[in-house]
This record gives sequence, C-alpha cells and structure tokens, in this order.
Amino acid sequence: MGLRSVQEMVSGKRSEVSEGRVRDGEYEYKTSVSRQERDDGGDLRSRCQLLSGDSSEDDSGGEHDEVSAVALNLDKCGRLRLETVDDLFNILQLRKKRRQRKASIFRKKSAPSTEMLPDTVEAPLFFAAAVENKMAVVHKYLNEGGNPDAVDHFQRTGLHMASFKGHVEIMTALLDAGAAIERQDKLESTAVHWACRGGSLAALQLLLQRGAKISARDKLHSCPLHVAVRTGHVECAEYLIHCGADINAKDRDGDTCMHDAVRINRFKMIKLLMMYGASLNVKNCDGKTPMETLYAWQNGAKSLLFNFSEERAELNEKIM
Repeated sequence: MGLRSVQEMVSGKRSEVSEGRVRDGEYEYKTSVSRQERDDGGDLRSRCQLLSGDSSEDDSGGEHDEVSAVALNLDKCGRLRLETVDDLFNILQLRKKRRQRKASIFRKKSAPSTEMLPDTVEAPLFFAAAVENKMAVVHKYLNEGGNPDAVDHFQRTGLHMASFKGHVEIMTALLDAGAAIERQDKLESTAVHWACRGGSLAALQLLLQRGAKISARDKLHSCPLHVAVRTGHVECAEYLIHCGADINAKDRDGDTCMHDAVRINRFKMIKLLMMYGASLNVKNCDGKTPMETLYAWQNGAKSLLFNFSEERAELNEKIM
C-alpha cells in the first residue's frame, strides 16, 4: 500500500498527480522555474515570487541565493503540493519572509515626516506641545526665550501637564531650563501631585530625583500618596512609601490613605497599605477609623435601600 500525503489525509481525496511525476517528493525551486519558463514563458517565476514576497525591484541581487536555498514541492502546473513535513516547513518559512518584508515596507512608509514648526511659539501652543509630547515645539519655545513657568487659566505650568502625561523628555528639558519644581496650580497641586494623578512612575521618579518634596500638600491638604491611592496607581503609591512618604498622613478632613482606600473600595491599595503597616486605628475629624467609616457607609447604604423599598411598597398599596 502506498504512502498517503498529508494533503490527502486532510482532504480525504487521492492526489490526481501520480507519484512518478515527482522525483523523491520534491522539485528544486530553480528546476521548476526553468521548466515552467520553457513551457509558458516565465509565468511560474512571477507566481512563486509573489508567494515568497520577492520582487524584482527589491532584492534582485539576492534572489538566486534564496531560490537555491529553498526547495518547494510543485506539480507540473506550478501548484504547491503538501506531502511531507519539510514541504510545510518551507511554505511557512516563505510566508514568514513575506510578512517580514511587508512589515519593513510599512515601517518605511509610516516613518514620521518632519513637522513644520511655526515661526513663533506662544504659550498656548507650548502647553499643547507639552501635552502632546512635541519636543521640537518645546525646544523652539525655550530657545526663543519662552518662560518655562508660564501658566494657563488654572495656573498649571507646562511641567504640570507633562508630569500628568508622563512625558519625561519634556519634563527634563523644562527642568533644565529652570522650571520651578514646587510651583503650585490653582488647587495648590505640585508636579508630584500631577505625576501621581496621571500614574506615571517614570515622571514621579524624575521629579523626586530632582529634589521635589514628597510631603507637598494641595488645597485639600492631600499629600501625593493620598492622590496615588485615590486614583488607584499602585506602583506610584508603593514607590512613594519606599521613598519615605508618611503612610498615615491626614488630609483636611483627617482622613488617612487607608480611609480613602476603604471609602472607594481600592482593594489593591488596602492590601498594599496593610502590608506596609498602615494603622487601622487612626481616627478622622468625624472620630471614625477606617473600619468604622466602612460600617457607616454600609449602614447608610442599607438604610437608603430599606427606606426606598418601604416608600415603593406604600406607593403600590395606594395605587391598588
């Protein structure tokens, strides 16, 4: 009984081409190309080049080396045949090379074009560049003598905006140009607060390395660790704790970071704070610990739902 090919086992059909037409199950690619060129004037060459991703315009010099290195199993009509594992391997290799060529061509086409810079860069355009990470515009603004501490209507500087977005390169350029690292916005937040709010660990690290205060307070008397906990950025919170942030610091309402984490159900933050020894007994201005705050919130929710159910039941009775 003759051996059945992989193609026959998958399709359940016998191959129409007899085994005698193929010598040892393979045709060398170069042999197939030359034979088909004699038959129909080279149509097979173009067909196989399309399969392998080759083109006469790209790799005319290295085409023959690649052709001789790959053996394809073809019938007399130039169609690929799948009979052995080697046939499958060769086809996969050719497809891989084709994808790589397409990817390289796409990268060349999608290379960023040189952006045309405006004649002058005013403060609004500078702020937009800080947000959108347009380094060339920021450099032009600074080189023209622009104020690195210019503020918008919320008293935010370019450093605040870049810290929130995590644009470390722009932050470095602004700090080198003399931007005030402790400058506060309208809510008295510093760049460290904005970095924690945006969740950029790299921006936070840069600011602390440049001497920013880890204990800075905003208008709500919140420290950067409060902001990181409220926004759920665990990496920033853990880095602040490692750098010596007070884990039991209180805000204007006397709430610690644990109060905030419990109130807004930041489970990962609760676990992190407990792991680093946050106190569960500190009371806020209402005289409640984090656990008591949780119980009060739960009781309030239960009471609200219970009252709503009673009112709805009374309304239904009146309607009936």
